[in-house]
Amino acid sequence: MARTAGIGQQFRIATQATLEETRKQLVKVAKREHARVMGTDPRPTSFQRFVDGRVGAVEEAVKADGIIHYVYPRLDIVAQFAMETLFDRSPLLSGEYRMAHQLFLNGAAVSNLKGWSTGDEVSISNPLPYSRKIEVGSMTMRVPGTSRVYQETAKIVQGRFGNLASVVFTFRAVVGGAIRGSKARDLRYPVLVITER
Repeated sequence: MARTAGIGQQFRIATQATLEETRKQLVKVAKREHARVMGTDPRPTSFQRFVDGRVGAVEEAVKADGIIHYVYPRLDIVAQFAMETLFDRSPLLSGEYRMAHQLFLNGAAVSNLKGWSTGDEVSISNPLPYSRKIEVGSMTMRVPGTSRVYQETAKIVQGRFGNLASVVFTFRAVVGGAIRGSKARDLRYPVLVITER
């Protein structure tokens, strides 16, 4: 009987040592891979860490059979691709329309998404008065297929990044709080609204 207790005790000690080593290895691998992601271009601007389902807990708090999960919002990449697609699909005569696509963060014009945080609204619009005509197809374009720029871009971006973000095409009355001209109040501009999934 004493011999059986000794074997059981040895088994428990060996199991505990193995579980602790497993937990340490899990922490080591998670930190290494996280550092790799944060150090590789394009670098995420932020991240959220979940340890055994707890938001923001340190990796060392994981159980031996637990999970360490990082979430890297990549709306910057989605927005960059959307801007490039809009630029490529834009009709080109003077170049004014192509260069007028504007990135907005919570309704304010920005040059990049460095200040973005979870829950913020990212949108892209073109405030030129004739951008609506291009979008609805009422303006005769010299190059076929260069109308409905925002609608087609929404489909392309959603097709590529639909697992990371929702991309919705719409029209908005005022872009970034700016009203251009006396009749501009009645204009609705094409907009892509990009939100994280």
